[in-house]
Amino acid sequence: MKYNILLISIFFSSITLAQTPVDTAKTEEEDFSMYADVVDAPSTNKSKVYCSQKILGLSPSKLISIGFDFVGANSIEVDTMGAYFGNTADVKYNTGTRFSANFPVISNTKMILSLGVNYLDFKYTVSSPVNTVHPLINALNKNGLRSYGINATLFKPFNAKLFGILQLAADHNNAGKLDQFHANALKYSGAAILGRKPHDRLQYGVGITQAYRGGGLNYFPVVLYNYTFKNKKWGLEMLLPARANVRYAINPRNLLMAGFELEGNSYYMDPMIDKYNLGYKNLQLHRSEIRPRLTYEFSIYNFIWMSIQAGYRLSYKYNVDDVDYKADPVIMNNKVGGSYYFNVSLNLVSP
Repeated sequence: MKYNILLISIFFSSITLAQTPVDTAKTEEEDFSMYADVVDAPSTNKSKVYCSQKILGLSPSKLISIGFDFVGANSIEVDTMGAYFGNTADVKYNTGTRFSANFPVISNTKMILSLGVNYLDFKYTVSSPVNTVHPLINALNKNGLRSYGINATLFKPFNAKLFGILQLAADHNNAGKLDQFHANALKYSGAAILGRKPHDRLQYGVGITQAYRGGGLNYFPVVLYNYTFKNKKWGLEMLLPARANVRYAINPRNLLMAGFELEGNSYYMDPMIDKYNLGYKNLQLHRSEIRPRLTYEFSIYNFIWMSIQAGYRLSYKYNVDDVDYKADPVIMNNKVGGSYYFNVSLNLVSP
């Protein structure tokens, strides 16, 4: 709880420092995304022009975000592990606290370098205490899953239409306490994209990524596609296979989106190793899920926005492996039932 209070304090302190009085009567219909396409006009000495990182109508980037997840009742079918027989644990609900912050440290026409931090604390509330005897269910019910890390994103325009994106991240994912550090919990991911921006309503690109969204470590191609139609009401925002959205702008300060997100990670299960004599040294829970959802994002005041999201959680993978045991790394094949979910977040967005 004390960490959640600290995150909330940091969030509102940042809003207080960043906010400047604005005449809301004059900015009611202002489209903040238009500022992303402002470039220096060519001078008489034919100075080079570079493309910007956004397009018109794109949903605003979140500088600071604090959110809360709620997932309804579901079940976890756990596999047999050693002397512990498999069973089905009924989960009353899941809750999660999310925090992220991302700020540009270098920003000019030739490059934009942003640094960020992120935190996720996902809790499980099991219906029956009897089911918590199993090592996996006991660890989830007592500790939940936790992830925190740092990331860096470089946007590099090469000319008025061609650009590159490089993103690197390091996360610590485990089922233990926040102050417990384990080398086996460190996960590294990254992506590189080469893209093109033909005009101020379209950008697209292709690349490759190393990520844990599928649960375990995966390498796969990535496709970027952002497009706003001529009427500026409809648009597409895609970074496949991670997420995709169809966007409808009621007005520049009220956006509706329908789409999905692939969310996942690999977690070091230190409570299962420390408490039980299972004979394994590097147990990892590979969690991955697909979340079809509807999202409503709107401005509360100037650059303070709220996001309300509702959808359904579909489990893709929930296996436990011993990554150091090469002969047969899959220890448990588990199944998680689907359930509805809600997410609400308060955000300080980029102008």
